[in-house]
Amino acid sequence: MSLLVNAIDPRTQHPRSRMFWVVLGAIVAGQLFALWLLCSHQMRKAEARHNELTVNQMALADCLQYMPGSTIASCSVRVDNASHVPQRAGAKPSVAGALPVSFSYR
Repeated sequence: MSLLVNAIDPRTQHPRSRMFWVVLGAIVAGQLFALWLLCSHQMRKAEARHNELTVNQMALADCLQYMPGSTIASCSVRVDNASHVPQRAGAKPSVAGALPVSFSYR
């Protein structure tokens, strides 16, 4: 065993410096933090979309239940008009090329 340990030439091995490991650890920590930021932002957007869908479904159900003589088409027009928020002049839509979806069947 001592022959194998002594056979390794210490001049040919370059141990990694402490600064290398500190920098490598900082890079890994920074990437993990960036991934966490990205995931939390995506989760907030998904929750907002889910909440908007839930509110629209509840508004449609309330319209159908409490307005006499209402139809799905008439209530979906009311819900669609109420859910659109006016945008600033020149502002791009949140999703380019997306078509609005309604609950009415044609």
